[in-house]
Amino acid sequence: MIGAAKVSEQKLDHDSFVIEPLSFRTLLPALRLVDRVFERREQGQERADVFFTASLFAGGRFYLRKKGYPSVQYWVAKDKATGQIYGTVGLYTRTDDPDAYWGGWMCVDPKERGKAIGHELAFKALSEARTNGDKKCVRLYTSTDPAESRAQEMYDRMGLRVYKEEADPLTGYTRLYRQMPLK
Repeated sequence: MIGAAKVSEQKLDHDSFVIEPLSFRTLLPALRLVDRVFERREQGQERADVFFTASLFAGGRFYLRKKGYPSVQYWVAKDKATGQIYGTVGLYTRTDDPDAYWGGWMCVDPKERGKAIGHELAFKALSEARTNGDKKCVRLYTSTDPAESRAQEMYDRMGLRVYKEEADPLTGYTRLYRQMPLK
């Protein structure tokens, strides 16, 4: 896990939803949400089904370390009344980029957008990165897919600046790499 257990296990409480660590109980609803939000389950090399599941048990975390991801953690935004999963976010490190945390699988149910869920999920991941204090920046990648336009606006407001662009031949969109200093 990333950071101290106290911080990582802490739930962020809001009026209608709570942000909590991904668990076996929330795994399948979180994966169903990712499948609805993203056209393809695999983005780059990080497959949600593999990474979400592996992050939940010691053998899986060992597998991810061997694949070049020393620490991986995910959170979900869950409706307080119904338990429905409204969003996901992850934070991980990569051995090929030792100075950065990477955000991953940030998504919000399209029916629940505009309620600050995405902002709060992003804030959770950024808070974890800042609390740990051992990296220079946080990075993520996204794309020019029109379905991601609201996320682009949020990333701009948060100070995550595009530092690299590259064509993604699988989607036809441009992949945007964003970063923000932590120190």
